[in-house]
Amino acid sequence: MKLTNLALCIALGATAVAAPAFAQDITLKASHNANADEPYGVGMRKMAEILEEKTDGAATIEVFDNATLGDEMESIQGTQIGTVDIAVTANSTLANFVPDLSVFSLPFLFDDAEQMDRALSDPEVLDAIGGALDAQGFHLLAVFSAGTRHIMTKEPIESLADLEGLKIRTMQNPAHVDTFNAFGANATPIAYTELYGALETGVVDGAEAANTNFFSQKFYEVAPDWAVVGWLELVAPVIMGKAAYEALPDDVKTALDEAGLEAGKAERAAYLASDNARFADLEEVGVKITRPDTTAFREAAAPVQEKYLETDAQKEIFELVKSVE
Repeated sequence: MKLTNLALCIALGATAVAAPAFAQDITLKASHNANADEPYGVGMRKMAEILEEKTDGAATIEVFDNATLGDEMESIQGTQIGTVDIAVTANSTLANFVPDLSVFSLPFLFDDAEQMDRALSDPEVLDAIGGALDAQGFHLLAVFSAGTRHIMTKEPIESLADLEGLKIRTMQNPAHVDTFNAFGANATPIAYTELYGALETGVVDGAEAANTNFFSQKFYEVAPDWAVVGWLELVAPVIMGKAAYEALPDDVKTALDEAGLEAGKAERAAYLASDNARFADLEEVGVKITRPDTTAFREAAAPVQEKYLETDAQKEIFELVKSVE
């Protein structure tokens, strides 16, 4: 048990993990950037509830919503220096620290949200993800969902051919840019804050997004057509710093890992329910929803998958995910 390192952190006032020899003194600070009633918050409170139950109230998690402890980058760094114990972060942000996790930026890695849930409950898949994190000084507790991505446009998309030549806003991610170019579109990375205006003025013809932000940001006002293709399932790992995790008593580590597994399932279920509920909201505001056959989309994306599978760890995670039915 690494008491010396942890004691130093306590002395600096940099961690909420106190006196790990006594489980009853342990309180972990957890950070995420969403509202308390959104899926991230639901998942983290589920983790706190289960941990407290499994340890008879001896170990607890204090959840800080709305980036109170810092944005995602700051929260990840916080797990390294002890200002944050547990962080929920978009995979794209975490991949800056753990490049092997960029595998989760690949199009159609998962078949759909349900298959993603099964894959992220699979011990082999979680071990592979955990191994990539462990190598960079982190410990995996869970993997949350951050939504299924579809395509918004100003004209209906009935098939892959309808994307030909359209300027589609993507994240500034090479795999995303290559994916939409492979779809026949003209991928156009621009800042998210500029998207509404870019759609309104015709700088771009469409964009990719999840139901939640398409609805909440009212992008349907300037791009009223919504093609449900599920080209990407965004994930959000829940992590601790490896040293802080290893400093915990064994019984607390076991309880925390079990709580993380259950919290991941709860969060993904909450996100899927929320995502599905948005379809009715979108129809109410007049959005035209199309559901193109995704076979051609998947075939077009296959070379992008191959291009960005660069490391053994990425290939292992990819193959394990694909093996889960």
